[in-house]
Amino acid sequence: MGDALRFELRAECTFSGELGPAKADIEAAIARAKPLLLKGAPRGKEAEAANIDDWRIVGKKLELTIKSGRYVRAHDALFRLTKLLSEELGKKHKIGLRGLKASEYRVVLPVSGTLSEQARHELADLPSKISYKEEVALAKGIEPRTISITLILPELNEASLRSRAIDRLVAQAVDIITKVRAPVIAPKVVQQGPPVEHPFKEDPFEVAKRLGWIVEFPGRGQWIYSPQYAKLLMALEGLIVEEIALKLGFEEVLFPKLIPLEVIQKMPGYLDELPEGMYYVCPPPREPEAFADFKKQLKLTRRVPTDELEKCLKEPAYVLAPAQCEPFYHLLSRRKLRLEDMPVKFFDRSGWTYRWEGGAVEGLLRVQEFRRIEFVYAGKPDDVVEIRDAVKDKSIKIARDLGLEWRLLVATPFYMRTGGIEEDTSDSRNVATYDIEARLPYKDGWLEIGSYNVNRTKFNKTFRIKEVKDREIWTGCCGFGSSRWALGFLAQHGFDQKKWPQKIMERMKTG
Repeated sequence: MGDALRFELRAECTFSGELGPAKADIEAAIARAKPLLLKGAPRGKEAEAANIDDWRIVGKKLELTIKSGRYVRAHDALFRLTKLLSEELGKKHKIGLRGLKASEYRVVLPVSGTLSEQARHELADLPSKISYKEEVALAKGIEPRTISITLILPELNEASLRSRAIDRLVAQAVDIITKVRAPVIAPKVVQQGPPVEHPFKEDPFEVAKRLGWIVEFPGRGQWIYSPQYAKLLMALEGLIVEEIALKLGFEEVLFPKLIPLEVIQKMPGYLDELPEGMYYVCPPPREPEAFADFKKQLKLTRRVPTDELEKCLKEPAYVLAPAQCEPFYHLLSRRKLRLEDMPVKFFDRSGWTYRWEGGAVEGLLRVQEFRRIEFVYAGKPDDVVEIRDAVKDKSIKIARDLGLEWRLLVATPFYMRTGGIEEDTSDSRNVATYDIEARLPYKDGWLEIGSYNVNRTKFNKTFRIKEVKDREIWTGCCGFGSSRWALGFLAQHGFDQKKWPQKIMERMKTG
């Protein structure tokens, strides 16, 4: 991408009085502002600073057209100019600035060479990633193999201009245009256990319902798990904790499951890419009288008046934890991290994980409320890779001890698909994710039961995770879908406990 980044801002400044009598002073102030609009541009790059291209007075309003390059961007020039005008007009004419806005803002980003279809698609998606409705225009330039990309933003208020939203939009567009995309690694099997004979061929979901091991709950994708099922699930979780977490030196923590929007927003790929996959929580007001009409209608009709309930609730402020590791990165951002005190290794098994599967709900395979054990860790890059690999290897051992048919795949998680993981997976340092799958004999398929990740520095920027001497820190996480471990176990071993492996029976007797 070339250096000729251009900004064109059409602004409207509203003052407390008629500006006609002050026209000469406004003209003089605009002339004096020229050095102010150059301040910050490197020597030799003055053409990349700002310039007042046109202005006119309409009653109490001053309409301006400001053009600039990448240095002293047009919106910054507007703030500098209006500060000067406010001081000038306030002293001489007792006129104050009442507000300003952009009637239109255009940002032109020339591109050398061709623009990929993927980049075009991502640029077209930009309006959904910020709170304004911008139009992304793509036009061919005069020179061959040159594309001019114009981002057109309609009316923006003063708060929007001061919030630096334009700078973030431009940064996103530049990133889309210039980034070198790492190849997406198609999931591939890199290790596999021996085939296992499976006499049990039924769907464990149907059998569990028939035997009363699970009972349907009114919520979609939710189940009540009977003592038999719960005992198996807890035994599997206990095995994972004792054989992996404790033996590898992980410490147990309790993470919140009600995640503020300000935290989930920092999780790459969640709120910005998969907002449709989460449950949102609206806090109620503290005043009981706010629910007066709701309670009246409920007593009268004997049905929940959701329209009245909606009136009572505040705007969404939380999501139910979709990843379980969100608090860990927040915790790291609040600590003074020293490599000498690392690695940090925690695990959490304190509650449920929630994901909105919608129409994708399927038996016990895809539910919306499920059990997980989350391992999280941070430290030197080599240490993080070593920790992830150790957790993965011990997981394979548990699968073997349980007599499960399993396989290990290399994959790329959705939040890492734009960066940094190399195609050569012979070195585990290059692998973003290993997934362990268990065989599902009843459908001749496979079920992912564990995911083991090296996040590199993916979360460091959004959560502002830093080491005190600015040395490189990586993070990682391993998710054990204990609900899925139980399903994979039942799919292969069935429900006759006399035929279950001794490893799990011993734990269920002592658990």
